[in-house]
Amino acid sequence: MAIGTLFHIIHITGDLAELDAWYDDVFACTRGFLDQHHLDVEKRDASLVVIGNAVVEPLAPSFHVDGWDTLPIGKFYNRFGQHWHSIAWYSDDTGAIWENLRQAGVRVFLNGGLPAERRPADEAIMTHPRDTVAQLEFMRGPVHFDTRFQPGHDPGWWAASHPLTLEYLHSTAVVTRDLGRAKRVYVDALGGTLLAETESKLTGTHSAFVLVGDTIVELAEPTGDGLAASDLERNGEIHHSATWKVRDLDAAARHLGSRGVSVLDRDAHTLLADPATTHGAPMRFTDVAVAGDPRA
Repeated sequence: MAIGTLFHIIHITGDLAELDAWYDDVFACTRGFLDQHHLDVEKRDASLVVIGNAVVEPLAPSFHVDGWDTLPIGKFYNRFGQHWHSIAWYSDDTGAIWENLRQAGVRVFLNGGLPAERRPADEAIMTHPRDTVAQLEFMRGPVHFDTRFQPGHDPGWWAASHPLTLEYLHSTAVVTRDLGRAKRVYVDALGGTLLAETESKLTGTHSAFVLVGDTIVELAEPTGDGLAASDLERNGEIHHSATWKVRDLDAAARHLGSRGVSVLDRDAHTLLADPATTHGAPMRFTDVAVAGDPRA
């Protein structure tokens, strides 16, 4: 499969300026990639912020445009509010991905929600979230304006110089009712590599960690109470959380507290931030890598 570098994970909000400022304050992200950009075909406004090796896309419906609530982004916001939305990767052959997904019975779409009924050439493609647990996007790239690939970008700066001691995006989780089905999508249809399966009392999940391109996707099936179980009950299968690898968990906790981010729960190696203090998007911070992670 032709899946490469993570393009971005999307964080939906009702106030793009406020969320942009929050990422600046908490993560000291780098900018210049794309800032508060309007895309009329999707009736959305978005930024792309770089944190270590990863990109987060704070995104809001274009409330100032008539019909914002008739397209997929607006419909998502009206149903789920502030939440993680989707995962996107660069690819050198979206057509090959389209073929594999279609053979697996996955519905595929183009920008604006149009069905991708033919093999795409250079177009970005998106999956139906019901078919892939969360919506996934694949785009030809990397694009020339991605600041991670330009001279001077230092993904190690956060670990060395920022109080979060952040090293990289550890994983990003989707929450599922059926771990076996999720593995068939991410391992079989997408060609991902299953690295590990674990049980976590902290998150209340049985999880499979799958390397897709350069990014680990956690497929999390709830086994007890917790954020994952409540998210699944309230919203169904969905892009659930982002976990950041840090060098010093206590230092990260102190910095988060100084920025108004509350710790909901923690154990010796991982803390869960309260989504009420992270603009509705569950985030975790951990000092332990996934077994088999090639970055560790």
